[in-house]
Amino acid sequence: MKKTFLLIVAVLFSVVAMAAKYSQTTHIQTGGKSREVFIYVPDCYTENRPLVISVHGMNQDIAYQKSMAQWEKVADTANFAVVYPQSDGTQWDINGMTDINFMLDIIKKMSQDYKIDESRVYITGFSMGGMLTYHIINNVADKFAAFGPISGYNLWGANYDCSRPVPICHVHGTSDSVVNYNGIEAIIKGFAQKDNCDPTPEVTQANNICKKTHYKNGDCETEVILYSVQGRDHEPTNNGFHTTKALWDFFRNYTNGCGKINATGVSLSLSESIGEAPATVTLTAKATLPEGASVKSIEFYQGNNLIETVTGEPFEVSVADLEIGKYEFSAVMTDNQGKTYNSAKKSFEVKAPQAPYNGVASVLPGAVEMENYDEGGEGMAYHDSDDKNEGNSYRKSEGVDLEEFETGKYALGWTKKGEWVEYTLEVKYDDEYTWTAYAASGSDGSSFKLYIDNEAISEAISVKNSGDWQTFREYTGKTGELSKGKHIFKVGIEADYVNIDKVEFKAVNEHVETGLLTVGNNANRDGEYEVYSLNGTLIDVINISGTSVEDALKTNKFAKGSYAIRKKGGTRSEVIILK
Repeated sequence: MKKTFLLIVAVLFSVVAMAAKYSQTTHIQTGGKSREVFIYVPDCYTENRPLVISVHGMNQDIAYQKSMAQWEKVADTANFAVVYPQSDGTQWDINGMTDINFMLDIIKKMSQDYKIDESRVYITGFSMGGMLTYHIINNVADKFAAFGPISGYNLWGANYDCSRPVPICHVHGTSDSVVNYNGIEAIIKGFAQKDNCDPTPEVTQANNICKKTHYKNGDCETEVILYSVQGRDHEPTNNGFHTTKALWDFFRNYTNGCGKINATGVSLSLSESIGEAPATVTLTAKATLPEGASVKSIEFYQGNNLIETVTGEPFEVSVADLEIGKYEFSAVMTDNQGKTYNSAKKSFEVKAPQAPYNGVASVLPGAVEMENYDEGGEGMAYHDSDDKNEGNSYRKSEGVDLEEFETGKYALGWTKKGEWVEYTLEVKYDDEYTWTAYAASGSDGSSFKLYIDNEAISEAISVKNSGDWQTFREYTGKTGELSKGKHIFKVGIEADYVNIDKVEFKAVNEHVETGLLTVGNNANRDGEYEVYSLNGTLIDVINISGTSVEDALKTNKFAKGSYAIRKKGGTRSEVIILK
């Protein structure tokens, strides 16, 4: 009996030893250092095959990640290479480029030595390795085909800034005691929105302990999946739910290009998802067919109405003069055998043109108050990482986060990298302007950048830690020559968590006002008054009783700027400058 057992062990050992072309620890040069990696290339491996990089967590190592993830077992049957990298110390660099460059050097090395398919490189990481995975999404999404974070995300807030639609499959235990599960559902929803997936996910049970939340039909056929493993703590295990197999089943569908691998059918993409009325959108169809089949035609639809039938490349049409509202587009492909394929429906929203808040532009010279950003909504007048106004004290129905730091005074707050807000300016003089921004931060590393007409008027402005979020410090600079008239001012967030109160502009040269008649703002004019923008648009009707015009306008939340007021039923209008 003992002899038989020893023979079996010997045979098994022989099989394992023969199962890989390469299976050992080595080192890769990166950033002037020699970094440790474990490379596994299965015996079945052929050139032009995928690569999976599996990243361990904080205070862990390659051996632990290998023992838990066990990617080699999947690689043996699916024919791909695996690399387990080791951190430099106990942590990964999830703020800078050191470990991103390490991953890129791994890809370069594996391409040189094993001729991997660089369009099919996948990265997955546990805990801090998951955080690194999201950091890679934000910085070099085009270098990886799909992403598989496990029990890790940015604890300081999500950043959805990435260079392309990103396929993500995230696995997380609902009882995670280290990286709380409660934060991940909103992050997954945010990336699904970024990818332009269907707004309502398909929710099913992957097995008896795991819920699958599946967002489909994103741009370039991207999908975003969250596997919620009931009762699992902070561990990269395959017990109960096989994390590694689930990730590979997801990964294998994607390259770093647009569209799934070998998906037979037709996909539809839109040139943009939001437009300004009257809007134009371009619809582009991509056909994928088996060898020997060809496209006979592709029909493009708006709702149930045929737009156009296209019989040759490019399979593309444009739809113009769309008014305010929401639209659905789809495509139907017919092949040379008469078989038809339907694309997923894609949504397009047309919004009102961007306009100054309450119809009144910020006047330069003067201050641009951050709470008075333009009207037009998400994607037009601003971009915010979610649709919630965290301060919930001013413009409550919109997604820009505003904090009331003093009674009646508001600052831009809860900011995240990639967010921006825009303001219509009315520049009074042809001149250069100095600017002073008032910003605060209770953390290190925050920054923002300023633009006029999409041209930068500053570098990234690093904000010093002021100890709290209400102690505003001054940051100064100067514009180039600005012409008199309308311009668009933009504040872009370069790094998380800066509060901004306002930006003041002063003309470099002295200007004497001529031809502008104003009335004293402090005069009392009891009665009901119509308030107009200077282009004649009625903004509001206000009651003035026992107070000055200036105080009445401020009470009614009017921004600083110029207005025309007229007593209701009267015929004489007067110009008011609210300072």
